Amino acid sequence: MQASTFKRVSRFMAVALVLVAAVWFINRGPTLSLFHGGVILSGNTPEVVGESQFVKHANPETRLEILVGLNLRDEADLDSLLLKQQDPNAAEYQQFLSVDEFVTRHSPNAHDVEQVVRYLTSQGLKIKSVPKNRLLIHAEGTVSQLEKAFSVTINEYSASGLVNTANMGAKPADSTVAPVIYYSNDRDPSVPVHLKNVVQSVIGLNTYAQFQSRIAKSRAPAPRAVQSPHSPQDIATAYNFPNSNNKAVAGSDTTGSGRVYSGKGVKVAIATAYGYDQQDIDAYWLKHGIVRTGKLTNTYINGTSTKFEEETTLDLQLLSSQIPDADVLMYIASNPSFLTFALTFNQVAIDNEASVMSVSWGLCEKGTGWLMMKTENMVFKQAAAQGIALFVSSGDDGAYDCPAKPKDKTLKWAVDYPSSSPHFTAVGGTSLSVDDHGVRTAEPAWSGSGGGISDHWKRPKWQVGANLPAGDMRASSDVALNADPNTGYSFYFQGRWSRIGGTSASAPTMAALWGLSIEAAGKRVGSANPYLYRLGNSADYGKHFYDVTKGDNGAGQGPGYKARTSWDHPTGWGAPDGTALVDWMIKVSPPTFITPAKQ
Repeated sequence: MQASTFKRVSRFMAVALVLVAAVWFINRGPTLSLFHGGVILSGNTPEVVGESQFVKHANPETRLEILVGLNLRDEADLDSLLLKQQDPNAAEYQQFLSVDEFVTRHSPNAHDVEQVVRYLTSQGLKIKSVPKNRLLIHAEGTVSQLEKAFSVTINEYSASGLVNTANMGAKPADSTVAPVIYYSNDRDPSVPVHLKNVVQSVIGLNTYAQFQSRIAKSRAPAPRAVQSPHSPQDIATAYNFPNSNNKAVAGSDTTGSGRVYSGKGVKVAIATAYGYDQQDIDAYWLKHGIVRTGKLTNTYINGTSTKFEEETTLDLQLLSSQIPDADVLMYIASNPSFLTFALTFNQVAIDNEASVMSVSWGLCEKGTGWLMMKTENMVFKQAAAQGIALFVSSGDDGAYDCPAKPKDKTLKWAVDYPSSSPHFTAVGGTSLSVDDHGVRTAEPAWSGSGGGISDHWKRPKWQVGANLPAGDMRASSDVALNADPNTGYSFYFQGRWSRIGGTSASAPTMAALWGLSIEAAGKRVGSANPYLYRLGNSADYGKHFYDVTKGDNGAGQGPGYKARTSWDHPTGWGAPDGTALVDWMIKVSPPTFITPAKQ
Protein backbone atom coordinates (compact mmCIF):
# COMPACT_ATOMS: atom_id res chain seq x y z
CA MET A 1 0.00 0.00 0.00
CA GLN A 2 1.35 3.40 -0.94
CA ALA A 3 2.07 5.85 1.89
CA SER A 4 -0.50 8.38 0.67
CA THR A 5 -3.21 5.71 0.52
CA PHE A 6 -2.30 4.47 4.01
CA LYS A 7 -2.62 7.99 5.40
CA ARG A 8 -6.06 8.47 3.78
CA VAL A 9 -7.30 5.14 5.25
CA SER A 10 -5.90 6.04 8.67
CA ARG A 11 -7.63 9.42 8.64
CA PHE A 12 -10.89 7.77 7.57
CA MET A 13 -10.68 5.23 10.40
CA ALA A 14 -9.90 7.96 12.91
CA VAL A 15 -12.93 10.00 11.81
CA ALA A 16 -15.12 6.89 11.96
CA LEU A 17 -13.99 6.14 15.50
CA VAL A 18 -14.76 9.72 16.54
CA LEU A 19 -18.24 9.46 15.05
CA VAL A 20 -18.91 6.15 16.82
CA ALA A 21 -17.73 7.65 20.09
CA ALA A 22 -19.95 10.70 19.55
CA VAL A 23 -23.01 8.54 18.94
CA TRP A 24 -22.27 6.51 22.07
CA PHE A 25 -21.75 9.72 24.04
CA ILE A 26 -25.11 11.13 22.94
CA ASN A 27 -26.99 7.91 23.75
CA ARG A 28 -25.34 7.13 27.05
CA GLY A 29 -24.38 10.48 28.51
CA PRO A 30 -20.87 11.69 29.31
CA THR A 31 -18.43 9.43 31.06
CA LEU A 32 -15.80 10.88 33.36
CA SER A 33 -12.28 9.58 33.57
CA LEU A 34 -11.66 7.10 36.37
CA PHE A 35 -10.55 8.54 39.68
CA HIS A 36 -6.84 7.75 39.69
CA GLY A 37 -5.82 6.22 42.98
CA GLY A 38 -9.42 6.22 44.27
CA VAL A 39 -11.34 3.59 46.20
CA ILE A 40 -14.78 2.56 44.96
CA LEU A 41 -17.60 2.50 47.53
CA SER A 42 -19.24 -0.68 46.24
CA GLY A 43 -22.94 -0.98 47.03
CA ASN A 44 -23.72 2.74 46.94
CA THR A 45 -25.98 2.63 43.84
CA PRO A 46 -29.59 1.46 44.13
CA GLU A 47 -30.55 -1.58 42.08
CA VAL A 48 -33.39 0.44 40.59
CA VAL A 49 -30.89 2.35 38.40
CA GLY A 50 -30.16 -0.78 36.38
CA GLU A 51 -33.89 -1.25 35.83
CA SER A 52 -34.56 2.34 34.71
CA GLN A 53 -34.40 4.13 31.38
CA PHE A 54 -31.61 6.63 30.74
CA VAL A 55 -33.08 10.05 29.86
CA LYS A 56 -30.20 12.51 29.66
CA HIS A 57 -27.20 13.85 31.50
CA ALA A 58 -28.20 16.03 34.44
CA ASN A 59 -27.78 19.79 34.19
CA PRO A 60 -24.21 20.41 35.40
CA GLU A 61 -25.33 23.47 37.38
CA THR A 62 -28.13 21.74 39.30
CA ARG A 63 -27.36 21.77 43.00
CA LEU A 64 -27.75 18.61 45.08
CA GLU A 65 -27.42 17.92 48.81
CA ILE A 66 -25.36 14.97 49.98
CA LEU A 67 -24.55 13.21 53.22
CA VAL A 68 -21.15 11.59 53.49
CA GLY A 69 -21.48 8.68 55.92
CA LEU A 70 -18.41 7.90 58.03
CA ASN A 71 -17.46 4.58 59.58
CA LEU A 72 -17.95 3.88 63.26
CA ARG A 73 -14.91 3.45 65.46
CA ASP A 74 -14.55 0.00 67.06
CA GLU A 75 -17.88 -1.20 65.72
CA ALA A 76 -17.26 -4.76 66.96
CA ASP A 77 -17.06 -3.46 70.52
CA LEU A 78 -20.32 -1.57 70.01
CA ASP A 79 -22.05 -4.69 68.71
CA SER A 80 -20.83 -6.60 71.75
CA LEU A 81 -22.15 -3.88 74.06
CA LEU A 82 -25.58 -3.94 72.42
CA LEU A 83 -25.89 -7.66 73.20
CA LYS A 84 -24.75 -7.21 76.80
CA GLN A 85 -27.21 -4.37 77.39
CA GLN A 86 -30.02 -6.86 76.75
CA ASP A 87 -28.48 -9.82 78.60
CA PRO A 88 -29.90 -10.04 82.15
CA ASN A 89 -26.78 -11.93 83.24
CA ALA A 90 -24.38 -9.21 82.08
CA ALA A 91 -23.15 -6.30 84.19
CA GLU A 92 -24.11 -3.97 81.31
CA TYR A 93 -27.78 -5.05 81.37
CA GLN A 94 -29.98 -1.96 80.87
CA GLN A 95 -26.94 0.28 81.34
CA PHE A 96 -27.10 2.72 78.44
CA LEU A 97 -24.63 5.24 77.07
CA SER A 98 -24.93 8.99 77.05
CA VAL A 99 -24.28 10.85 73.78
CA ASP A 100 -20.86 11.96 75.04
CA GLU A 101 -19.95 8.38 75.96
CA PHE A 102 -21.00 7.16 72.54
CA VAL A 103 -18.98 9.88 70.80
CA THR A 104 -15.90 9.13 72.89
CA ARG A 105 -16.07 5.39 72.28
CA HIS A 106 -17.48 4.99 68.78
CA SER A 107 -17.71 8.18 66.72
CA PRO A 108 -15.11 8.85 64.00
CA ASN A 109 -12.27 10.88 65.45
CA ALA A 110 -12.03 14.60 64.73
CA HIS A 111 -8.92 14.20 62.56
CA ASP A 112 -10.69 11.82 60.18
CA VAL A 113 -13.67 14.13 59.94
CA GLU A 114 -11.40 17.04 59.15
CA GLN A 115 -9.74 15.05 56.34
CA VAL A 116 -13.12 14.45 54.71
CA VAL A 117 -14.20 18.06 55.15
CA ARG A 118 -10.92 19.26 53.63
CA TYR A 119 -11.38 17.01 50.60
CA LEU A 120 -15.01 18.06 50.04
CA THR A 121 -14.20 21.77 50.23
CA SER A 122 -11.22 21.28 47.89
CA GLN A 123 -13.76 20.05 45.33
CA GLY A 124 -15.85 23.19 45.71
CA LEU A 125 -18.54 21.62 47.90
CA LYS A 126 -20.18 23.65 50.67
CA ILE A 127 -20.31 22.08 54.14
CA LYS A 128 -23.75 22.62 55.68
CA SER A 129 -23.21 20.84 59.00
CA VAL A 130 -21.31 18.16 60.90
CA PRO A 131 -23.60 16.75 63.63
CA LYS A 132 -22.25 16.13 67.11
CA ASN A 133 -21.90 12.37 66.64
CA ARG A 134 -19.76 12.94 63.52
CA LEU A 135 -21.37 10.04 61.66
CA LEU A 136 -22.58 12.30 58.84
CA ILE A 137 -21.24 15.29 56.95
CA HIS A 138 -23.98 17.34 55.31
CA ALA A 139 -22.79 19.14 52.17
CA GLU A 140 -24.03 20.46 48.85
CA GLY A 141 -22.64 21.19 45.40
CA THR A 142 -23.41 21.28 41.71
CA VAL A 143 -23.77 18.18 39.59
CA SER A 144 -20.43 18.87 37.94
CA GLN A 145 -18.68 19.32 41.30
CA LEU A 146 -20.14 16.07 42.65
CA GLU A 147 -19.21 14.19 39.49
CA LYS A 148 -15.63 15.33 39.80
CA ALA A 149 -15.44 14.73 43.56
CA PHE A 150 -16.74 11.15 43.39
CA SER A 151 -15.81 10.08 39.83
CA VAL A 152 -19.37 9.43 38.69
CA THR A 153 -21.73 10.68 36.01
CA ILE A 154 -25.07 11.97 37.29
CA ASN A 155 -27.93 11.40 34.87
CA GLU A 156 -31.68 11.70 34.73
CA TYR A 157 -33.47 8.36 34.63
CA SER A 158 -37.08 7.30 34.14
CA ALA A 159 -38.48 4.65 36.46
CA SER A 160 -41.57 4.06 34.35
CA GLY A 161 -43.59 1.19 35.74
CA LEU A 162 -41.45 0.77 38.86
CA VAL A 163 -44.29 0.85 41.33
CA ASN A 164 -45.82 -1.62 43.74
CA THR A 165 -49.56 -1.98 43.20
CA ALA A 166 -50.12 -4.82 45.66
CA ASN A 167 -52.16 -2.71 48.07
CA MET A 168 -53.89 -0.55 45.48
CA GLY A 169 -56.77 -2.86 44.77
CA ALA A 170 -55.56 -3.66 41.26
CA LYS A 171 -53.31 -6.19 39.59
CA PRO A 172 -49.92 -4.85 38.46
CA ALA A 173 -50.83 -5.29 34.81
CA ASP A 174 -54.00 -3.26 35.31
CA SER A 175 -52.25 -0.16 36.61
CA THR A 176 -51.11 2.92 34.75
CA VAL A 177 -48.49 4.88 36.65
CA ALA A 178 -46.77 8.07 35.54
CA PRO A 179 -43.01 7.70 35.07
CA VAL A 180 -40.78 8.81 37.92
CA ILE A 181 -37.92 11.04 36.74
CA TYR A 182 -34.99 11.13 39.11
CA TYR A 183 -31.28 11.91 39.33
CA SER A 184 -28.72 9.23 40.04
CA ASN A 185 -25.07 8.41 39.87
CA ASP A 186 -24.46 5.90 37.08
CA ARG A 187 -21.93 3.88 39.11
CA ASP A 188 -20.64 3.58 42.64
CA PRO A 189 -18.73 6.67 43.79
CA SER A 190 -15.00 6.74 44.54
CA VAL A 191 -13.03 8.55 47.22
CA PRO A 192 -9.29 9.16 47.61
CA VAL A 193 -7.23 6.30 49.01
CA HIS A 194 -6.45 8.17 52.23
CA LEU A 195 -10.21 8.21 53.01
CA LYS A 196 -10.88 4.52 52.31
CA ASN A 197 -11.19 3.58 56.00
CA VAL A 198 -13.10 6.72 56.90
CA VAL A 199 -15.88 7.17 54.32
CA GLN A 200 -18.63 4.55 54.16
CA SER A 201 -21.21 6.02 51.77
CA VAL A 202 -22.45 9.04 49.87
CA ILE A 203 -26.18 9.65 50.28
CA GLY A 204 -27.99 12.06 47.93
CA LEU A 205 -26.38 11.26 44.57
CA ASN A 206 -29.58 9.30 43.93
CA THR A 207 -32.92 11.07 44.40
CA TYR A 208 -35.12 8.03 43.71
CA ALA A 209 -34.77 6.86 47.31
CA GLN A 210 -37.85 8.37 48.95
CA PHE A 211 -39.56 7.08 52.07
CA GLN A 212 -43.26 6.35 51.61
CA SER A 213 -46.13 6.56 54.06
CA ARG A 214 -47.48 3.22 55.28
CA ILE A 215 -51.08 4.42 55.58
CA ALA A 216 -53.61 2.14 53.90
CA LYS A 217 -57.07 3.05 52.73
CA SER A 218 -59.60 0.51 51.59
CA ARG A 219 -59.78 0.35 47.78
CA ALA A 220 -62.48 -2.31 47.77
CA PRO A 221 -66.12 -2.20 48.94
CA ALA A 222 -66.41 -2.54 52.69
CA PRO A 223 -67.69 -5.91 53.93
CA ARG A 224 -71.27 -6.15 55.15
CA ALA A 225 -72.04 -5.13 58.71
CA VAL A 226 -68.66 -3.46 58.94
CA GLN A 227 -67.85 -2.26 62.46
CA SER A 228 -67.36 1.36 63.34
CA PRO A 229 -63.83 2.78 63.20
CA HIS A 230 -61.83 1.83 66.28
CA SER A 231 -61.48 4.55 68.89
CA PRO A 232 -58.52 4.79 71.30
CA GLN A 233 -60.77 3.14 73.88
CA ASP A 234 -61.58 0.23 71.54
CA ILE A 235 -57.89 -0.44 70.90
CA ALA A 236 -56.85 -0.15 74.55
CA THR A 237 -59.64 -2.49 75.59
CA ALA A 238 -59.04 -5.11 72.91
CA TYR A 239 -55.30 -5.25 73.68
CA ASN A 240 -55.72 -4.80 77.45
CA PHE A 241 -53.54 -1.70 77.75
CA PRO A 242 -52.94 -0.69 81.39
CA ASN A 243 -54.26 2.83 80.81
CA SER A 244 -57.49 4.72 81.38
CA ASN A 245 -58.68 4.10 77.79
CA ASN A 246 -59.14 0.43 78.65
CA LYS A 247 -62.86 0.10 79.35
CA ALA A 248 -62.20 -2.87 81.64
CA VAL A 249 -60.05 -0.82 84.01
CA ALA A 250 -61.14 2.79 83.49
CA GLY A 251 -61.54 4.51 86.82
CA SER A 252 -60.08 1.60 88.75
CA ASP A 253 -56.74 0.03 89.65
CA THR A 254 -57.51 -3.50 88.53
CA THR A 255 -54.66 -4.20 86.12
CA GLY A 256 -52.29 -7.00 87.02
CA SER A 257 -49.77 -4.61 88.51
CA GLY A 258 -52.44 -2.73 90.42
CA ARG A 259 -51.68 0.46 88.50
CA VAL A 260 -53.03 2.39 85.55
CA TYR A 261 -50.37 4.19 83.52
CA SER A 262 -50.49 7.32 81.40
CA GLY A 263 -46.94 7.83 80.12
CA LYS A 264 -46.11 10.36 82.81
CA GLY A 265 -42.42 11.25 82.79
CA VAL A 266 -41.86 9.54 79.42
CA LYS A 267 -40.78 11.21 76.17
CA VAL A 268 -41.66 9.61 72.85
CA ALA A 269 -40.47 10.74 69.41
CA ILE A 270 -42.31 10.49 66.11
CA ALA A 271 -40.05 10.69 63.06
CA THR A 272 -42.06 11.78 60.04
CA ALA A 273 -42.18 14.01 56.97
CA TYR A 274 -44.33 17.09 56.53
CA GLY A 275 -46.45 18.65 59.24
CA TYR A 276 -49.89 18.55 60.85
CA ASP A 277 -52.73 20.93 61.60
CA GLN A 278 -53.15 21.36 65.35
CA GLN A 279 -56.89 21.81 64.83
CA ASP A 280 -57.09 18.23 63.52
CA ILE A 281 -55.31 16.95 66.63
CA ASP A 282 -57.49 18.98 69.00
CA ALA A 283 -60.68 17.79 67.29
CA TYR A 284 -59.57 14.17 67.62
CA TRP A 285 -58.73 14.50 71.32
CA LEU A 286 -62.05 16.25 72.01
CA LYS A 287 -64.13 13.67 70.13
CA HIS A 288 -62.54 10.75 72.00
CA GLY A 289 -62.34 12.36 75.42
CA ILE A 290 -58.53 12.49 75.55
CA VAL A 291 -57.27 14.93 78.17
CA ARG A 292 -53.56 15.49 77.67
CA THR A 293 -51.07 16.98 80.10
CA GLY A 294 -47.93 15.97 78.19
CA LYS A 295 -46.13 18.53 76.06
CA LEU A 296 -46.13 18.51 72.28
CA THR A 297 -43.04 19.96 70.58
CA ASN A 298 -41.87 20.21 66.97
CA THR A 299 -38.31 19.94 65.67
CA TYR A 300 -37.96 20.70 61.96
CA ILE A 301 -35.27 18.93 59.95
CA ASN A 302 -33.53 20.33 56.86
CA GLY A 303 -36.04 23.15 56.44
CA THR A 304 -39.77 23.35 57.03
CA SER A 305 -42.82 22.43 55.03
CA THR A 306 -46.28 23.97 55.11
CA LYS A 307 -47.87 20.78 53.84
CA PHE A 308 -50.24 18.94 56.20
CA GLU A 309 -49.67 15.20 55.96
CA GLU A 310 -52.16 12.41 56.77
CA GLU A 311 -49.34 10.16 57.99
CA THR A 312 -48.01 12.68 60.48
CA THR A 313 -51.52 13.43 61.70
CA LEU A 314 -52.42 9.75 62.15
CA ASP A 315 -49.23 8.92 64.04
CA LEU A 316 -49.72 11.81 66.43
CA GLN A 317 -53.42 11.13 67.04
CA LEU A 318 -52.98 7.44 67.79
CA LEU A 319 -49.78 7.60 69.85
CA SER A 320 -50.63 10.66 71.94
CA SER A 321 -54.07 9.32 72.84
CA GLN A 322 -52.73 6.15 74.49
CA ILE A 323 -50.10 7.99 76.59
CA PRO A 324 -51.81 11.31 77.44
CA ASP A 325 -49.26 12.41 80.05
CA ALA A 326 -46.16 11.65 77.95
CA ASP A 327 -44.27 14.34 76.08
CA VAL A 328 -44.48 13.77 72.33
CA LEU A 329 -41.50 15.06 70.35
CA MET A 330 -42.28 15.55 66.67
CA TYR A 331 -39.21 15.33 64.41
CA ILE A 332 -40.57 16.66 61.13
CA ALA A 333 -38.54 16.19 57.97
CA SER A 334 -39.09 18.86 55.31
CA ASN A 335 -39.43 16.10 52.69
CA PRO A 336 -39.40 12.28 52.60
CA SER A 337 -36.04 11.87 50.85
CA PHE A 338 -33.65 9.25 52.18
CA LEU A 339 -31.19 12.04 52.95
CA THR A 340 -33.61 14.10 55.03
CA PHE A 341 -34.86 11.06 56.93
CA ALA A 342 -31.24 10.15 57.73
CA LEU A 343 -30.81 13.62 59.23
CA THR A 344 -34.08 13.16 61.13
CA PHE A 345 -33.10 9.83 62.67
CA ASN A 346 -29.70 11.25 63.52
CA GLN A 347 -31.23 14.23 65.33
CA VAL A 348 -33.33 11.91 67.51
CA ALA A 349 -30.17 10.03 68.47
CA ILE A 350 -28.01 13.06 69.26
CA ASP A 351 -30.81 14.86 71.14
CA ASN A 352 -31.30 11.70 73.22
CA GLU A 353 -34.47 13.11 74.74
CA ALA A 354 -36.89 10.38 73.70
CA SER A 355 -36.91 6.87 75.14
CA VAL A 356 -39.02 5.58 72.22
CA MET A 357 -39.12 6.48 68.52
CA SER A 358 -41.96 5.59 66.16
CA VAL A 359 -41.66 5.62 62.35
CA SER A 360 -44.47 4.89 59.88
CA TRP A 361 -42.50 5.42 56.68
CA GLY A 362 -40.45 2.96 54.67
CA LEU A 363 -39.24 1.84 51.27
CA CYS A 364 -38.30 -1.30 49.40
CA GLU A 365 -34.81 -2.55 50.29
CA LYS A 366 -33.88 -2.37 46.59
CA GLY A 367 -34.97 1.27 46.44
CA THR A 368 -31.69 2.47 47.87
CA GLY A 369 -28.05 1.45 47.97
CA TRP A 370 -26.82 -1.04 50.56
CA LEU A 371 -24.18 1.34 51.92
CA MET A 372 -26.79 4.08 52.32
CA MET A 373 -28.87 1.78 54.53
CA LYS A 374 -25.73 0.73 56.39
CA THR A 375 -24.99 4.36 57.23
CA GLU A 376 -28.48 4.89 58.64
CA ASN A 377 -28.08 1.68 60.59
CA MET A 378 -25.07 3.19 62.39
CA VAL A 379 -27.44 5.86 63.68
CA PHE A 380 -29.87 3.15 64.79
CA LYS A 381 -27.03 1.44 66.65
CA GLN A 382 -26.29 4.66 68.49
CA ALA A 383 -29.95 5.03 69.44
CA ALA A 384 -30.04 1.43 70.69
CA ALA A 385 -26.84 1.87 72.71
CA GLN A 386 -28.45 4.90 74.38
CA GLY A 387 -31.53 2.84 75.27
CA ILE A 388 -33.94 4.28 72.69
CA ALA A 389 -36.50 1.70 71.56
CA LEU A 390 -37.31 1.91 67.83
CA PHE A 391 -40.66 0.89 66.31
CA VAL A 392 -41.61 0.92 62.62
CA SER A 393 -44.34 -0.19 60.25
CA SER A 394 -43.60 -3.53 58.60
CA GLY A 395 -45.11 -2.35 55.29
CA ASP A 396 -48.49 -2.44 53.58
CA ASP A 397 -47.74 -4.50 50.46
CA GLY A 398 -47.61 -7.89 52.09
CA ALA A 399 -44.77 -10.18 51.06
CA TYR A 400 -44.24 -8.16 47.87
CA ASP A 401 -42.78 -4.89 49.10
CA CYS A 402 -40.60 -4.15 46.08
CA PRO A 403 -42.07 -2.84 42.82
CA ALA A 404 -42.34 -4.75 39.61
CA LYS A 405 -39.80 -4.10 36.87
CA PRO A 406 -41.00 -2.25 33.74
CA LYS A 407 -40.77 -5.36 31.55
CA ASP A 408 -41.63 -7.85 34.28
CA LYS A 409 -44.84 -7.11 36.16
CA THR A 410 -44.43 -10.14 38.40
CA LEU A 411 -44.05 -9.01 42.01
CA LYS A 412 -41.10 -10.47 43.92
CA TRP A 413 -40.98 -11.56 47.53
CA ALA A 414 -39.32 -8.71 49.44
CA VAL A 415 -39.40 -6.74 52.70
CA ASP A 416 -39.64 -3.13 53.75
CA TYR A 417 -36.82 -1.01 55.17
CA PRO A 418 -36.17 0.10 57.92
CA SER A 419 -38.39 -2.65 59.33
CA SER A 420 -35.76 -5.09 58.09
CA SER A 421 -33.12 -3.46 60.33
CA PRO A 422 -32.38 -5.60 63.42
CA HIS A 423 -32.53 -2.47 65.58
CA PHE A 424 -36.21 -1.81 64.84
CA THR A 425 -39.24 -3.68 66.10
CA ALA A 426 -41.21 -4.35 62.91
CA VAL A 427 -44.90 -4.02 63.71
CA GLY A 428 -47.10 -6.04 61.40
CA GLY A 429 -50.85 -5.91 60.90
CA THR A 430 -54.01 -7.83 61.73
CA SER A 431 -57.75 -7.50 61.05
CA LEU A 432 -59.31 -6.91 64.46
CA SER A 433 -63.02 -7.51 65.08
CA VAL A 434 -64.60 -6.84 68.50
CA ASP A 435 -68.03 -7.17 70.07
CA ASP A 436 -70.08 -4.42 71.73
CA HIS A 437 -68.01 -4.77 74.89
CA GLY A 438 -64.71 -4.36 73.05
CA VAL A 439 -63.80 -8.03 73.38
CA ARG A 440 -61.91 -9.60 70.47
CA THR A 441 -64.10 -11.87 68.34
CA ALA A 442 -61.60 -12.51 65.56
CA GLU A 443 -58.11 -11.38 64.57
CA PRO A 444 -56.48 -12.99 61.53
CA ALA A 445 -53.41 -11.61 59.80
CA TRP A 446 -54.10 -8.66 57.50
CA SER A 447 -53.18 -9.55 53.92
CA GLY A 448 -51.24 -6.30 53.46
CA SER A 449 -49.00 -6.81 56.48
CA GLY A 450 -45.33 -6.59 55.54
CA GLY A 451 -43.02 -9.40 56.56
CA GLY A 452 -40.41 -11.62 55.00
CA ILE A 453 -36.66 -12.15 54.86
CA SER A 454 -34.14 -9.37 54.39
CA ASP A 455 -31.71 -9.44 51.49
CA HIS A 456 -29.10 -7.53 53.50
CA TRP A 457 -29.28 -7.81 57.29
CA LYS A 458 -27.93 -10.81 59.14
CA ARG A 459 -30.21 -12.43 61.70
CA PRO A 460 -29.40 -11.09 65.19
CA LYS A 461 -28.56 -13.48 68.00
CA TRP A 462 -31.75 -12.74 69.89
CA GLN A 463 -33.94 -13.75 66.92
CA VAL A 464 -34.57 -17.38 67.69
CA GLY A 465 -37.71 -19.48 67.73
CA ALA A 466 -38.92 -22.92 66.72
CA ASN A 467 -40.95 -21.62 63.76
CA LEU A 468 -38.48 -19.09 62.40
CA PRO A 469 -37.48 -19.91 58.80
CA ALA A 470 -34.16 -21.56 58.06
CA GLY A 471 -31.27 -19.33 57.15
CA ASP A 472 -29.19 -16.59 58.71
CA MET A 473 -30.95 -13.43 57.50
CA ARG A 474 -33.17 -11.11 59.51
CA ALA A 475 -36.83 -12.11 59.43
CA SER A 476 -39.85 -9.89 60.08
CA SER A 477 -42.39 -9.03 61.48
CA ASP A 478 -41.80 -9.10 65.26
CA VAL A 479 -45.25 -8.29 66.66
CA ALA A 480 -48.59 -7.06 65.28
CA LEU A 481 -51.68 -4.99 65.99
CA ASN A 482 -54.76 -4.01 64.01
CA ALA A 483 -53.90 -2.51 60.60
CA ASP A 484 -56.59 -3.58 58.12
CA PRO A 485 -58.31 -0.42 56.77
CA ASN A 486 -61.63 -2.33 56.77
CA THR A 487 -61.26 -2.78 60.55
CA GLY A 488 -59.43 0.52 60.82
CA TYR A 489 -59.00 3.40 63.21
CA SER A 490 -60.99 6.56 63.73
CA PHE A 491 -59.17 9.41 61.99
CA TYR A 492 -59.77 13.15 61.58
CA PHE A 493 -58.02 15.13 58.85
CA GLN A 494 -58.85 18.54 57.39
CA GLY A 495 -62.45 18.64 58.58
CA ARG A 496 -63.36 15.06 57.72
CA TRP A 497 -63.76 11.91 59.81
CA SER A 498 -62.81 8.60 58.22
CA ARG A 499 -61.63 5.05 58.85
CA ILE A 500 -57.96 4.42 58.11
CA GLY A 501 -55.45 1.62 58.52
CA GLY A 502 -52.07 0.30 57.49
CA THR A 503 -49.10 -0.63 59.61
CA SER A 504 -48.79 3.14 59.93
CA ALA A 505 -51.43 2.69 62.62
CA SER A 506 -50.07 -0.41 64.34
CA ALA A 507 -46.52 0.99 64.77
CA PRO A 508 -47.35 4.15 66.81
CA THR A 509 -49.86 2.15 68.85
CA MET A 510 -47.16 -0.37 69.80
CA ALA A 511 -44.74 2.47 70.52
CA ALA A 512 -47.29 3.96 72.91
CA LEU A 513 -47.61 0.63 74.73
CA TRP A 514 -43.83 0.52 75.11
CA GLY A 515 -43.98 4.03 76.55
CA LEU A 516 -46.29 2.68 79.25
CA SER A 517 -43.76 -0.05 80.04
CA ILE A 518 -41.01 2.56 80.44
CA GLU A 519 -43.16 4.50 82.90
CA ALA A 520 -43.83 1.27 84.80
CA ALA A 521 -40.15 0.28 84.89
CA GLY A 522 -39.13 3.80 85.91
CA LYS A 523 -36.32 4.01 83.33
CA ARG A 524 -35.29 3.19 79.80
CA VAL A 525 -35.26 -0.50 79.05
CA GLY A 526 -33.78 -0.38 75.55
CA SER A 527 -34.73 -2.18 72.34
CA ALA A 528 -37.96 -4.15 72.52
CA ASN A 529 -37.04 -7.13 70.34
CA PRO A 530 -34.78 -9.04 72.77
CA TYR A 531 -37.60 -8.92 75.36
CA LEU A 532 -40.29 -9.94 72.85
CA TYR A 533 -38.28 -12.95 71.70
CA ARG A 534 -37.47 -13.98 75.27
CA LEU A 535 -41.19 -13.98 75.99
CA GLY A 536 -42.03 -15.70 72.72
CA ASN A 537 -39.71 -18.57 73.55
CA SER A 538 -40.88 -18.86 77.14
CA ALA A 539 -43.49 -21.09 78.76
CA ASP A 540 -45.54 -17.93 79.40
CA TYR A 541 -45.88 -17.05 75.71
CA GLY A 542 -49.65 -17.60 75.65
CA LYS A 543 -50.15 -15.28 78.64
CA HIS A 544 -48.51 -12.34 76.89
CA PHE A 545 -49.56 -12.71 73.24
CA TYR A 546 -52.67 -13.53 71.28
CA ASP A 547 -51.32 -16.06 68.78
CA VAL A 548 -52.56 -15.14 65.29
CA THR A 549 -52.89 -18.40 63.36
CA LYS A 550 -55.11 -17.51 60.39
CA GLY A 551 -54.60 -15.48 57.23
CA ASP A 552 -51.54 -14.62 55.15
CA ASN A 553 -49.78 -11.59 53.73
CA GLY A 554 -50.25 -12.25 50.03
CA ALA A 555 -51.85 -8.79 49.58
CA GLY A 556 -54.22 -10.34 47.05
CA GLN A 557 -51.35 -10.82 44.60
CA GLY A 558 -49.80 -14.14 45.48
CA PRO A 559 -49.49 -16.87 48.11
CA GLY A 560 -47.81 -14.78 50.79
CA TYR A 561 -46.54 -16.11 54.09
CA LYS A 562 -49.17 -17.85 56.19
CA ALA A 563 -49.94 -17.04 59.79
CA ARG A 564 -49.24 -20.06 61.99
CA THR A 565 -48.82 -21.19 65.57
CA SER A 566 -46.20 -19.17 67.46
CA TRP A 567 -44.02 -16.86 65.31
CA ASP A 568 -44.83 -16.05 61.67
CA HIS A 569 -43.91 -13.43 59.07
CA PRO A 570 -47.18 -11.43 58.90
CA THR A 571 -47.59 -11.00 62.66
CA GLY A 572 -44.37 -12.01 64.43
CA TRP A 573 -45.30 -13.36 67.85
CA GLY A 574 -48.83 -12.02 67.46
CA ALA A 575 -50.79 -9.32 69.25
CA PRO A 576 -49.60 -8.38 72.76
CA ASP A 577 -51.62 -8.37 75.95
CA GLY A 578 -50.63 -4.89 77.09
CA THR A 579 -51.01 -5.33 80.81
CA ALA A 580 -49.23 -8.70 80.88
CA LEU A 581 -46.36 -7.28 78.84
CA VAL A 582 -45.94 -4.24 81.08
CA ASP A 583 -46.07 -6.38 84.22
CA TRP A 584 -43.37 -8.64 82.82
CA MET A 585 -41.18 -5.66 81.94
CA ILE A 586 -41.38 -4.52 85.57
CA LYS A 587 -40.16 -7.94 86.71
CA VAL A 588 -37.17 -8.05 84.37
CA SER A 589 -36.03 -4.46 84.98
CA PRO A 590 -33.84 -3.83 88.06
CA PRO A 591 -35.25 -1.07 90.27
CA THR A 592 -32.22 1.24 90.09
CA PHE A 593 -33.24 4.38 88.26
CA ILE A 594 -30.66 5.67 85.81
CA THR A 595 -31.31 8.98 84.08
CA PRO A 596 -29.76 8.91 80.58
CA ALA A 597 -27.55 11.93 80.11
CA LYS A 598 -28.64 14.22 77.30
CA GLN A 599 -25.12 15.38 76.49
